[in-house]
This record gives sequence, C-alpha cells and structure tokens, in this order.
Amino acid sequence: MPRINIPPKLLIIARSGRLPAQLALTCGYAPVVIDCYADQDTRDMALQALQVASLRLVDIQPAIEAMRLAHGLTHLVYGSGFESCPETLAYLEQDWVLLGNTAAVFSRLLDKQGFFQQLSALGILVPETVFTPPAVGDDWLRKPVRGQGGVGIRRGAQLAAESTEDFYWQRHLAGESLSVSFIAHAGQVTVLGFNRQWALALDESQVFVFAGIANCAELSETNQNLLRQCLAQLVTIYGLQGLGSLDFILKDGCCYVLEINARIPASAQLYAGAVFASHLQACVGLWGGVIGLQFAPAAYEIIYARNAMRIATDCKWPVWALDRPASGAFIGKGQPICSIIAAGNSPRQAAEQLLQRRQFIEYILNTGS
Repeated sequence: MPRINIPPKLLIIARSGRLPAQLALTCGYAPVVIDCYADQDTRDMALQALQVASLRLVDIQPAIEAMRLAHGLTHLVYGSGFESCPETLAYLEQDWVLLGNTAAVFSRLLDKQGFFQQLSALGILVPETVFTPPAVGDDWLRKPVRGQGGVGIRRGAQLAAESTEDFYWQRHLAGESLSVSFIAHAGQVTVLGFNRQWALALDESQVFVFAGIANCAELSETNQNLLRQCLAQLVTIYGLQGLGSLDFILKDGCCYVLEINARIPASAQLYAGAVFASHLQACVGLWGGVIGLQFAPAAYEIIYARNAMRIATDCKWPVWALDRPASGAFIGKGQPICSIIAAGNSPRQAAEQLLQRRQFIEYILNTGS
C-alpha cells in the first residue's frame, strides 16, 4: 500500500462523527471530532470531541477554530449531514485539506434537476421525477432537495411546497431499496459491494427514515454489471473521489437510480476499517487498491425512540451497541437512541443476530438495566 503524507491527527466533522472517527482510529489515525451528538463512544475514541447544534457555519466555526488551535490540525474528513448546508463545506475548503469530494462536486450532486437530466441522457433508469407539484395522484413522494437519510420525505401529490426550489416530486416505486458502496479514484471506481437497506415510519410526516443496512445483497449479475457501468460514467462526469454510495430501487428486475451519497456512507462500516485507508489514498491521488475484498456478511441498524425518554444513569451498554448516548441523556420522540451492528457466516445469520440484539437493547431501555 503506498505511503501517504497525511498527519496523524484528523479533524472529523459530521452530524454523527462516530463512524468516520472509528474508521480513522482503526487505521492508526487520531480523530478529533465535531458533531451534533457527542455520543459516549465517540468521546471515548477521540482525542477531543465537541458537540454543536448543527453543521451550519455559524454553529461550527468557533469549534473549528478551537480544535485547530488546540491540536494544530490541517486535514479534515467529513461525514453525514452536509447535504443541508453545503456552503459550510465551501468555507472549510478554503483553509483545510478536505479528504473527500470537493465542495463543488458535493453541490453539483445536490442539483437534483441536473442530476436526473444527466441520468436520463445516459439512458439510466430513474423514477418519474418532476420539479413542480403534480396535479393528482397519491403515488408521489415529495422529497427535500437538501435531504438525507429519508428525513423530510412526504407522501402525496397534494403536498405543495412553500418554495419549489427546496423540493422535488418523484413517483413512488414499491420495490426493494438497495445501494452499492464504492470507492472512486482517478476517474475509476472500485465497487465494494451491494447492500439491502430499509426505512422506518416514525410518524405521518416521517415515513421513509433510514433505519438500517446489510451487505451481501442478492442482485443479478446483469444488474450488477449495469450498475458498475452507471457508476463508471458518473464517477468520470462528476469527478468523484473516495468512499460513496449510490441508492437505487429494484422493481420488476430493473434498477432505478435515486441518488449518490458523495461522502462516507453508513455502509462503510460493513466493509472493515481498511476501506478508510483506501479512501484517503483515493483522495490524495495515490490509489493502492482495497486490501481484502472478502467481507463477512454484516448488518447495521439505528434504534429510534418510540417516545421521549431519558437514559438511565446506570445503563450498561453491550460492546456491540454503537452511538451510545451519555448517561442521563434526554432523547426526544423519533430521535435516534443508539445503533447496533451484527455479523455472521451468512446474510441470514447476520440478520438473526441483528434481531436478537435489537430485542436486547429494547429490553435494556424498557427495564432501565
């Protein structure tokens, strides 16, 4: 693997910084984290962790300057959450080395009208998509342009928006929700694997919130090759680099592309820590390949609060529970409590272990022990 000249300390900024921090630590880097949760395990693995209200520049700028001064940082890895404030990335790019896609690439992919026009021009299937409210029909979804993780998606063509610039409408396809994880490098792409993902309805206004993902998804060789070709074209057109994922719907044997996540995706934790080293190599132009593409079947799930609750002060979390809230933390209804991860010798075994662990967490939360 080529040696790369990256400092041993990295600043991690994300809505939830646990995943990129964990990947960085696994590869021998010391993470310094700014995020919106400051979960206990994030604090435990980071040299320092600061909690902010949001990733808007006004909220994170003081934390950034404090971290830079305290640790002499120069390089930054970003994760989830910048879809709602891409202008923050543009600011960060002025003074930091961004180990990920550039702010311009990230913003281009948020131009949904341009993105779907590009897909159509390439002959890539997409759900029917419009940018003004459809007149009739309940089989439409209203999606926020700057959304992520399914947050803010609403059903119904009658859902007019205050500003059509903030939303688009897409025909709902009742198929299987899947994704492909990849690493882009020098105009090329290496596919890590195909994933099955699922959503959760938290309430009437939040019906497609991302809830979990599992690798080793079954997909025909024909569709795998089509998606590889699709990614190869898009990586070149958009100049993607590093870890990312492409979401799509499988319906009646056909793949309909939904979006590209141009940052470290949740699925990265299903493919072992070595992918982070490959991510860094790709971002600095020293691609050395991915070590060991034989990954074990694994699954990850977020546990959401059914009702508002407070974490018991003596709560004892199992080691496989991730994103663990601090003792005594208040969790609002519909907010993430923690997440769990499981693995096995087969996708079925991983799914069964995930179910057992979910039930165990629910027991802990219900009994307070």
